[in-house]
Amino acid sequence: MKPSLTTFKELIGASPRHDDLFLSVISEDGSISNANQHMVRNLELSDPRSTPINFFDLIHPINLAEFRNTLVNVSQDCSSKGVEIYVKNGHYHPMRWQVSCLGRERGMPRSFLCVGYRLLDQYRASRFNGLMSKNTELILEGLSGIIFQDQSGEIIAANQKSARIYDCSLETLYQIRDIGVMWDTSWKVFDEDGAPVAFADTPFMKTVQTGLPHTGTIRVLLRNGDWRWIYYDCHYIAGDSLHNPEAAVLSHLVDVTEERRLSAQVREQEALIGSYLKQTPHLGWVVDEDANLLFASDSFIQHFEVDAKSISGKKATDVVPAYVTMAVYDLHIKVFETGQSMESTQQVKWADGANYGFYIHLFPIKSYGGKKLVGGQAIRLPDKSKLEKELREAHARLLTYSKATTDAIWEWDMQTGQMFRNETLMNMVGYQMDTSKGITWWLKSIHPEDRNRVADKVKEATDTMQQSWQDEYRFKCADGTYKYVQDRGFVVYESGLPVKMIGSLQDISAMKELELKLADERLQKQKDISETVIRVQEKERTRIGHELHDNVNQILSTAKLFIDMIKPDGREQREIREKTSSYLLMAIEEIRKLSRELVVPQLKHDNLAESIQTLIQDIQMAGTIKITFAHSVDLSNLSAGRSTTIFRIIQEQLKNILKHSKANTVDILLEVDDENCVLEVKDNGKGFNPRQTTQGIGLSNIHERSLFYNGQTEIESAPGKGCRVKVTIPVMD
Repeated sequence: MKPSLTTFKELIGASPRHDDLFLSVISEDGSISNANQHMVRNLELSDPRSTPINFFDLIHPINLAEFRNTLVNVSQDCSSKGVEIYVKNGHYHPMRWQVSCLGRERGMPRSFLCVGYRLLDQYRASRFNGLMSKNTELILEGLSGIIFQDQSGEIIAANQKSARIYDCSLETLYQIRDIGVMWDTSWKVFDEDGAPVAFADTPFMKTVQTGLPHTGTIRVLLRNGDWRWIYYDCHYIAGDSLHNPEAAVLSHLVDVTEERRLSAQVREQEALIGSYLKQTPHLGWVVDEDANLLFASDSFIQHFEVDAKSISGKKATDVVPAYVTMAVYDLHIKVFETGQSMESTQQVKWADGANYGFYIHLFPIKSYGGKKLVGGQAIRLPDKSKLEKELREAHARLLTYSKATTDAIWEWDMQTGQMFRNETLMNMVGYQMDTSKGITWWLKSIHPEDRNRVADKVKEATDTMQQSWQDEYRFKCADGTYKYVQDRGFVVYESGLPVKMIGSLQDISAMKELELKLADERLQKQKDISETVIRVQEKERTRIGHELHDNVNQILSTAKLFIDMIKPDGREQREIREKTSSYLLMAIEEIRKLSRELVVPQLKHDNLAESIQTLIQDIQMAGTIKITFAHSVDLSNLSAGRSTTIFRIIQEQLKNILKHSKANTVDILLEVDDENCVLEVKDNGKGFNPRQTTQGIGLSNIHERSLFYNGQTEIESAPGKGCRVKVTIPVMD
């Protein structure tokens, strides 16, 4: 299908530049079918409509493969892609081309629209070509990127390698202006020691200032966040009076990032090897394939009594005695030949004639220079027969001590998992001595509530290198009962690792029973004291209530009689007498109410419900609130103290409802069975958020009264949904 004029305009309009565009339509084989006059004139081409011209012939050979790949890519996904190439016009010019696929007509090859523009203006192109022609030998010395800069540091020209080194396009390099300002203000450039590099101190600006060659390495932070080390080799180019009147600088750029990283890895590896050889307590060494001793640990140097400064580069056979060399020579040869690590236990006959056992580990070491290296370490092994003899003697002593002592003793070999327990311990828990029981059995016999705590304590002791641990727990004996035991273990370490644990066990069941009994007695005594306090408080409240009712109220009543006997003369005095009489009546009524609240009725199981009903009637007479009360038929299970507590809780909650809730209905339910007394008081008031509301004195009193008899208080409320208070008190202690 043939593309329309609108399609051509859209493709050309997508170019970042619209002036001096080179336009051509080419086929897959590069044949130019059409080109604009600007391209024909500037590239000095014949009319492609009359003379066959191939676009590939105009492209520099180093860019031809890249351009062909661009044609393939845009034809596959019918897209548009940009590419930077050199195009010939007497000299090769750096250009950017936007290649777009136009499709193809039936039976015709696929066609492409190529829109290009020069990256160098005519002046810089002329200077670039002049510099290139006059300095060919100097340029050929460069192995990587090339940049030409004028005396102020501005870029005249550059090749694509230099753009790739800076991780940008060639066009981006050519668009840079005021490079000195950007270098000092925007870019992050440092030397190899990490100090910032000012623009005036760069190798190319030093070349401008002195006219002499300068070299240097800078470290640059790229746009993608990576650091890159770039080596600059800068040369001064004098100007001439005809083509290049101004002097310039030619810089060869080499990316040395990988070399710097490899160098850092080598230094780090050498530091690690040196640190290891200095700190290891074992004999350590590194030799090359010529048997030269390159490194040796401090222990190696001290053991063979050699001079640390003169050891490097010496033959290993000149440092190590012959009887040691003969024992490990063949092992080194095998590691060099196979490149595999080897382990061995060798008996080395020492100069004094004694044989010593050594564990020897040899391993290949990677060398960046290509030379084969082998590292090794030797660990002297203790005399096995001597250890076995000491172990047998220690075991015999342990058996003797365990029989002689009355303590329950155990020992756990943490490497083999074997456990030893003496006869006293096994008798304590009721098991036979010949029963083989490991650490797992012991942990499973601990009470489930104590098991995890004990296991965690043992693990914490070994993880944190503690010398001992102790704990109390319940252990299940052979008869199925649990005993309280106090266990204490001591940890034995070798080379920083726990290898053995020795401990003793003590039966503390009797002491625990006494503690529990004492705690119960203390609790009962506390309850007796609290009950006495409550009884005294109730008695004092009753006394005050009677005093208010029988004494103060009588005085106020007498005062009212005297007031009523006064014969006032005028209207004003009559009003004073009536107000005084009214206030006295109010005081008498308030004292009567207060005395009734303070004086608890003589509550017994047969009149608790009646007392609550009386309380409800008094409240209903004073207001518009409706209160319903339902209860179990039989309340005889409640003691006098519990009856008083229930009455006081109802009294307290009704007072709270009247004061705060604005409720008009209250439901009270009291149920008593053989186990519990359950009281529920529910209102339809404004409610509150229990989590956000601090409990006042009223609710606190309810909690404290229920807790005295080991009861529980539940409060359910929400804004706008009333309040429900549920109190559960055990009937028996």
